[in-house]
Amino acid sequence: MSYAFEKNVDHPPGDEIRIFEDYLRERGLKLTAGRRQLVDLVFRDHSHFTADGLFDRCRERGIRISKATLYRTLTILLDCKLLAAHDFGEGSRYYEHVYGHRHHDHLFCLVCKAIAEFHSERIEQLQDAAARELGFQPIRHSLAIFGVCDACQQTTRGRAVVAEAEAEA
Repeated sequence: MSYAFEKNVDHPPGDEIRIFEDYLRERGLKLTAGRRQLVDLVFRDHSHFTADGLFDRCRERGIRISKATLYRTLTILLDCKLLAAHDFGEGSRYYEHVYGHRHHDHLFCLVCKAIAEFHSERIEQLQDAAARELGFQPIRHSLAIFGVCDACQQTTRGRAVVAEAEAEA
């Protein structure tokens, strides 16, 4: 099994921008300067993000776009399969870019909201076997494990969350 904790990595976008531009052109949509800056920002950072967090980062970098443009652009990026969205039950959708990345699953800390990615071939095989056993043809899946990360387990709040969950079990 391999896993990686979320990192902020400055990585220049490549094919993603070309795919996005082609997708817009095919639909008669324009790549405005603001939209281009937004997409550059999305694909430079390899972390999970919320729309509000992305909007704040745009403001910090002087990218002047409306929230409506941001949400429309996120929808287009989802439609052309450059982004995936996840609902970790916290009232916000989390986005990540997926083009060129292999399938992975997530660990979500209920205390600090950190997201860790992992891939387990064994888990993938078990899910495939369960689907086959039920005569089910899987198209895609998403696995998120909710818990408390190692760092938060050392805090009073983290220990309380774990104790409460154990009491409910």
